[in-house]
Amino acid sequence: MAQQTSEVQMVRPEAQPEQGLTVRAVVLALITLVGMCIFATYYGRNLMKSFLPVTALMPLVVWIGINTILKLTVPRLALTRTEVVSIFGIVWLVGTVPAIGWVGYLITDISAPAAFSSPENRFWDVVGPYMPTWLFMEPGDPVVEQLYVGLWPGESIPWEHWTVPLFWWFVGSLSLVMAGFFGSVLFYKQWLVNERLTFPLAMVPLELLKESEGSRVPDVFRNWVFWGGFACTAGVICWNIAGYYVLSLPRITVYDHWLTKAVDMGNTFPTIYLRIHPLMMGLSYLCPLNILMSFWFFTVVNACKLAVMNRTGFALGLQGQTAEPREVLMLEAHGAMVVLVIWSLWVARGHLKETLQKAFGEPRSKDDGVPVSYRTAWLGFVSAAVFFFGFLVSMGVSWSSAVVQMGLLFVVYFGVTKYAAATGYVFLAPQGEKGWHIMRSVYGTVNLQSQDLTGLMLVNRNMMAGSSSRMLSVPAIPHFFQLLGNGLRRSALVVGVLPLALLVAFVVACGFQIYRSYMEGGLGVAYMPDWNSMQKQVAIIEGSKPTFFDPELTLVWLLGGLEAGVLTFLGSRFAAWPVHPFGLAFPDHRLRYGYGIFLVWLTKTLILRFGGVGLYRRSLPFFYGIVVGYLFGVGLSSLVDGIWFPLNRHFVHGW
Repeated sequence: MAQQTSEVQMVRPEAQPEQGLTVRAVVLALITLVGMCIFATYYGRNLMKSFLPVTALMPLVVWIGINTILKLTVPRLALTRTEVVSIFGIVWLVGTVPAIGWVGYLITDISAPAAFSSPENRFWDVVGPYMPTWLFMEPGDPVVEQLYVGLWPGESIPWEHWTVPLFWWFVGSLSLVMAGFFGSVLFYKQWLVNERLTFPLAMVPLELLKESEGSRVPDVFRNWVFWGGFACTAGVICWNIAGYYVLSLPRITVYDHWLTKAVDMGNTFPTIYLRIHPLMMGLSYLCPLNILMSFWFFTVVNACKLAVMNRTGFALGLQGQTAEPREVLMLEAHGAMVVLVIWSLWVARGHLKETLQKAFGEPRSKDDGVPVSYRTAWLGFVSAAVFFFGFLVSMGVSWSSAVVQMGLLFVVYFGVTKYAAATGYVFLAPQGEKGWHIMRSVYGTVNLQSQDLTGLMLVNRNMMAGSSSRMLSVPAIPHFFQLLGNGLRRSALVVGVLPLALLVAFVVACGFQIYRSYMEGGLGVAYMPDWNSMQKQVAIIEGSKPTFFDPELTLVWLLGGLEAGVLTFLGSRFAAWPVHPFGLAFPDHRLRYGYGIFLVWLTKTLILRFGGVGLYRRSLPFFYGIVVGYLFGVGLSSLVDGIWFPLNRHFVHGW
């Protein structure tokens, strides 16, 4: 415990200037996010793989460069440190809106059921009667056919046909985001002051912009260790970019796609991937050691579990609905995540009680919530939750199913948001999607009506605020507060910037996605995984392939919770306990990142053991350089591909 505390202290930023969010920063952020949405729609399809996409990080590097040049040439026009990080924070808040983050799926999901339903898949015959007409297109609408095959010469884009479904999907998703905003207000001080979470994803931009008194260049740019890390990533990617033109130049494959790093361990043992992901590894270096160890340790444990289950043919579940080995691990992980969320709420009970007292039981002058009062936060959170509940009921979901679904959503959103702030791990992927797999595997579909099943299926797809692994806005909100630092104060601008930025990004992303589909033919730019998944649910929704309450699978879910509870208890009782339940609750079931995290853990352990805190602090710029160099290389490769190789883009970033 003492080691974790010392790590928190040595990476906490110095006090920032007393400056809040400015109008200039908001305007520049809106301009930036418009460019980001356009770039992502056309060139960034593979750059949006997490809740902190590269398309949100690249503008940070650009603005740091622009501001450094301004300070050296025209200092009066230069932005302050808080303004630069505010621009990044605002872009990050809506970074997953375009393309594969949300809107690309949304446009396809609204129209695909009408376009691709057929007598063979029977989707519209079975599911169509339960699909809300105000959220989807209907079969036979010529607007749908034109979206996928393109317009004939002289035809215009039918914008008005998209207004109603897009409006309601935006409003429903906005209610989730605003619930996350007000919830973040309630928990922010608990996480920052009481639990002392490190917010690594906010630490990096703050450190990159730190300047000594009288200096016009960030300190890190004068550190040779930073440039060493920069060269390790930017140098490799730039070498490979040169290979785009000089075909005889051998490619350096160290950062290539995870599938190229496969190590086949035999017929029964799962394939392990020795993936080196600079962005993930550089940001994770600020993560506490026990969490780093937890991740790679449970990666090994889960690989062994899969091997044993595959070898022995071990299966759980009732006859006809037995769970595959990976589904068993999914249930175990979800149970662990539920316990971690419950434990977090229990730990925060004193703080939550205090916020309630300040909001409703004491004079308003003692309500010190920021950026809104605790009274506003509680009322806003309840109002957003009630609105979303009404949205679910309007979709046809029963009251009881809506309550369960909202509870499962809370677990997912809360778990990802808190542990993103604690770890800096950008590929957090909660198991069970947004709860659909849990309800189907444990509770059973036979107890739900077809209309319930349809509504729950739709909520769990990407069309509702994106997927659980590319979560819209919410994980970024407490980091945005941290970026503002001492400039975080009560301000209508801070509250209003989130819905404003979300609206601007949504309109721009939808506009360009629709425009591109009608102009080029949507079959070439559509995002079909959701539609493919929805077709597979026809048998479940019509009742011909129901699932029943399964005590064996429920036991696995409870066992995961028990394991997390035991590990949490041991960690709270023994300061030297090395294993955190994080790796159990957020596992790497595809075994893609355990190797990279192991290398980070090993490096950090050796540095702290043999060099102490001093060497650790001196090593930080190297990992900042790895991150910046990687972003520079990815941005340069994307620019080169967009200009010279638009039809044959090269892989440079992904899972």
